[in-house]
Amino acid sequence: MNILGISSYHHDSAAAVINDETIIGASQEERFTRKKYDNSFPINTINWLQTSSNDFDHAVFYEEQYYNQFKSDIKKLTKAKPILVDHHEAHAMSSILTTKWDECAVMVIDTVGGKYSTSLGVFQNGKFTWLKRFRYPNSLGLFYSAATKLLGFKPLSDECQVMAAAAYGKPKWRQLIRDKILHWDYKADYTVLQDLERGIGAGTLDWDIAASVQDVFETISANLASWLQQETGMTNLAYAGGCALNCVANTNLTLWSGFDEIAIQPAAGDAGCALGAAAIISRPITFTPYLGISSTRNLYADHYASLILDNQIVPIIEGRAEFGPRALGNRSLLCLPNDKNIEKLNKIKGRETDSWRPYAPVIREEDADNYFYLTKNCPYMLFTGTIKNGEFKTHNNTARVQVVSQTSNIFLWRILTLTSKWGFPLLINTSLNAKGKPIVNTLEDLRELDL
Repeated sequence: MNILGISSYHHDSAAAVINDETIIGASQEERFTRKKYDNSFPINTINWLQTSSNDFDHAVFYEEQYYNQFKSDIKKLTKAKPILVDHHEAHAMSSILTTKWDECAVMVIDTVGGKYSTSLGVFQNGKFTWLKRFRYPNSLGLFYSAATKLLGFKPLSDECQVMAAAAYGKPKWRQLIRDKILHWDYKADYTVLQDLERGIGAGTLDWDIAASVQDVFETISANLASWLQQETGMTNLAYAGGCALNCVANTNLTLWSGFDEIAIQPAAGDAGCALGAAAIISRPITFTPYLGISSTRNLYADHYASLILDNQIVPIIEGRAEFGPRALGNRSLLCLPNDKNIEKLNKIKGRETDSWRPYAPVIREEDADNYFYLTKNCPYMLFTGTIKNGEFKTHNNTARVQVVSQTSNIFLWRILTLTSKWGFPLLINTSLNAKGKPIVNTLEDLRELDL
């Protein structure tokens, strides 16, 4: 059975194909159009997927509001039978498919998914049972996006900058937020007190507001997860939705939720729903984040390593592109972690005016414990670790680390093995893209960067 999953019309359009329990491919449309956060029907991604697939049996979508438009668009391309699934079930399945779990607790937190913004429940016997759901606009994601705009950033785009900025402030506005904007208790409830659809203003960056917003989100998400764990007694949690990309809050969940294992899909936002929707019809047996188009610079690992050791900023294009917003070694900029390279990266990435933003380290699995205190395995940059020594510097001594094994990314592991022999087991890994552009898809896109 050949299943096409689609995300479209809102933001982060994407398409994915599962054939006979194998993921054939998945990509965001922006990688092909070079338009960041492209929300158009993913015709380019579908055309790419059709080159490696026969016609589709089913085309699965997750947004009732746009379902008629979806049926019209899909009819032009394929004879596949259209199927509508629940938005939050598609989110949840996108994380479940990264595991072997037959049952688990499920938490989805986003801005809006159909009628809902937050859903708590269980997955058993191939089905979802929702125990508690919060209706939009009573939304944690909307709260965080409104704060993103208030701090001078772009909503549904720059939430990661709020998370990063929070490290520089103190949560001194936490009580005011609780009294006037977003009230919560310490069970599993929260209530938005303002009309956040209209926003709460647009301003400039304030470290303490960012810290307060992040602190409130961490508190409420941990409360929800803790309630879910106690209610279900389950030890495994599948967590999804755009808010699941908040790696600082995710790490907080590992410490305080009570769950032993937490699974998060690297494409945790709406793009991942394309894969999750397809997986509801046919769950894949295995998962990898490297699901996009294949491209290469035709360089060996030792060549890349020698360029890095020569103190260069090195673009890596190797194999299939990552699915999701994080560069995981196949479309990355790698370099030695020193001040000179940070200065170069800030120019390449257009960060001169916001040079406070941190860069992420990458390290081999066998070296990770020498440099970081980790509460969770980190192959997808979805959790943070505390730095043990001064080899890698950040403002608050934590980092969104990627831990690489021979099974997760053998090519990147080989590069790290070679640099380790010369005393550099830890490198900077940042996404291979210019400011305002999506991550590079193919070798042709490399010309967008001033390298």
